[in-house]
Amino acid sequence: MAHSSGLFISVIGGAALVLGASYGWTAREFRAAELDVLTDRVGQLERSNADWASKADQTSALEARLSELETELSAALQAAEDAKQAAMQPVAEPVQESATDPVIADASALEFGDPARGEEVFAQCRSCHQIGQGATDRIGPHLNGIFGRRAGAHDGFRYSEDMSMMGSDGLTWELDTLNAYLENPKALVSRTRMNFAGLDDPQDRSNILAYLRQFSASPQNIPEAAPTAQAREVELAPEVLAIVGDTDYGEYLASECKTCHQQDGSDQGIPAITQWPTEDFVVAMHAYKRKIRPHPVMQMMANRLSDEEIAALAAYFAQTE
Repeated sequence: MAHSSGLFISVIGGAALVLGASYGWTAREFRAAELDVLTDRVGQLERSNADWASKADQTSALEARLSELETELSAALQAAEDAKQAAMQPVAEPVQESATDPVIADASALEFGDPARGEEVFAQCRSCHQIGQGATDRIGPHLNGIFGRRAGAHDGFRYSEDMSMMGSDGLTWELDTLNAYLENPKALVSRTRMNFAGLDDPQDRSNILAYLRQFSASPQNIPEAAPTAQAREVELAPEVLAIVGDTDYGEYLASECKTCHQQDGSDQGIPAITQWPTEDFVVAMHAYKRKIRPHPVMQMMANRLSDEEIAALAAYFAQTE
C-alpha cells in the first residue's frame, strides 16, 4: 500500500512538473506576443508624433507666410488709397501757371489760327458737341460762349466730378487752358468723361481755337455767328427717330453692352454711353449698323438690333445715372 502511494505521488509530481513547464512556455510566448504588440504600438505612436510635429512645422510656416501676405496686402491697399487720393487732388496749377508749365502747350501754339481750317478740325468734335445758333447740349455741352466760361459750370449739364471740382478750384476756359485741354484732356482733368485722345498738332489746335472764338462774345466781343452745318452721320426716317423706347426692355438688352461699357459713366479706354441724348444714341447705332462707323464689334452688335431695340437701349442709357 505504501508502495502504491509513493507511485501515485510520483505520477502526480511528474504531471505537475509537465504542466508547470507547459505553462511556463505558454506564458513566455504570450509575453513575447504582448511585447511585439506593445513595440508595434510604440512605433505607431512615434510615427504619429513625427507626423504631428511635421504638421506643426507646416502650420507655423503657413502662419508666418499669412502674416507676410497680410502685411503686403495692407501696404498695397494703402498705396492704392494714396494713389486714389492723389488722383482726386485738383490739378489747378497748370491753369494758373505760365506756358512753361508742362501741362500747358508750347507758347508758339498760343495764337489764333485760321477759323475756316478750324471748322474742318471741329468735324472730329461734332458727334458730341454742338456750336452755333440753336446749339444744345448733347453728349457733351454746347460750346457757344466757351471762352471765359468756368469749367464744369454750364447749367443743366452733368459733368464728371473731376471737371466740376476743377471748375470750383478756378479752372476757366481761356486760350491757354483750352489749348492744353485740346492737346491732352486727361492731363489737365484726370478723369474727364470726354473720350478724346487730343490734338497733337499745334496748328490744328490754333485753328480750332480760332473757330471756337467766333461763337464767344468774350474775350474779343465777337457776336455769335450763324448756325454751322451739323449733318448727321446717318439720315434716318422721321418714324425711326420718333420711336419711343421701352426703358425696362432697354435695361434687359443693356446687360450685354455693360460687359464693355461702364454703367457709372467712366470710360477706361471704352467710350461712356450713359446720359447720351436718345437721338445721338440712335444715330450712332445706325451708323454702326450701316458700317459708316468702322468699329467691327459695334457693327456686329448693332446689326443684330431692330429699330425698336435700338430705341429701347437709347431710352435706358439716356436716363442711367
